[in-house]
Amino acid sequence: MDFRIQKTVENLLEHLNIHQGTYDRVTCAGGAANVDQLKTHLGLSKKLHDSHTAVLSVHEDCGAGAKKEDLLKAAETARSLGFDPKLFYIKLDGTWEEVKAD
Repeated sequence: MDFRIQKTVENLLEHLNIHQGTYDRVTCAGGAANVDQLKTHLGLSKKLHDSHTAVLSVHEDCGAGAKKEDLLKAAETARSLGFDPKLFYIKLDGTWEEVKAD
């Protein structure tokens, strides 16, 4: 949702070889830490488009309070809905960090 990270998100998707028009993109305040929205939109993506992979992110300096650690709960939520989660912490300097969920 935050305008400060949009170019970085586009670069990340390109890096992951995910191209415009081949994915469902959802943005909301709090990113992947917004579990209610995450459940709703992942459920719809699975039901309507049989999606299997979820690229989930939060970013530094999030006004909605999301933290890097929130990605681990988001991964659990995504797995419970049948997704393979890929987790990323977006930095305001235009870089990202992949977060591994054990």
